[in-house]
Amino acid sequence: MIEIRGNDGHMAGEKLIRFYRTKLSNYNLIYYFMMQHIVGFCLTMVLCLAFPIAFGLAYGINGLWMGIAIYAVLLILFYYVLIVRKARKVLWKRYRIRDFQKLQLLKLCLLRNYLARNGFQSPEELAVLQQMIEEDTTSFTKIVTIKNTAILLVVLLFAALGAVFILEANPEGHRIFLAVLLAILVVVSAVVLRGISYVVSHVVDAKKRNERALVRDIKELRASYVAQHNTEYQPYREMELVIQNNDILREIIGEKAFF
Repeated sequence: MIEIRGNDGHMAGEKLIRFYRTKLSNYNLIYYFMMQHIVGFCLTMVLCLAFPIAFGLAYGINGLWMGIAIYAVLLILFYYVLIVRKARKVLWKRYRIRDFQKLQLLKLCLLRNYLARNGFQSPEELAVLQQMIEEDTTSFTKIVTIKNTAILLVVLLFAALGAVFILEANPEGHRIFLAVLLAILVVVSAVVLRGISYVVSHVVDAKKRNERALVRDIKELRASYVAQHNTEYQPYREMELVIQNNDILREIIGEKAFF
């Protein structure tokens, strides 16, 4: 059984997460090879903003909504033509796989080979690795709880201040109006604060999301080892052939060890 302790374990976890985030990301495997199409899609959609602007200037608010509807249709159309179709072509041209579900299977196979190369090739050894990563994820869960509690306290404070203002309002009819207005403002402020928190978390907590995704994939790999040991099922046989015939994928597995 492998045992990981102290700073060595922390540094190993950091390197593994960095490998997972960079080498096994959709950007590295697909979108890096289609940046020209991504730039073309963005420029096309900027140019298409002319539709809602032109309809709004010509026909007022009704024309604006019509222009927005046309823009939404064009967004879906160009996204499929310039992004989705091109991504499928990249998958087939570079890896000889036809759909995005098999891309996830390819990622798992790459991670499985990389971990095996670093000495983690059994359910027990992967359990040690998973435990190490989950220790950091636990601290992240506490931070999320504190953040949500802070948002709730801000909303409650706002509601309490509003309640004091309502009690001092006169006459009674104004109190009812102010109470309804306060309830609406509390809901809106809660939604706005939650949205701001989500945007900030999406940027700041990207590493933690990768940790959770890595733990999920390690659990799946542990289950695959158990299935392989107890049955004749080989879930990664096709992907192993894909990796053997692809220099780019073999280079990913040959990355510097995370220990």
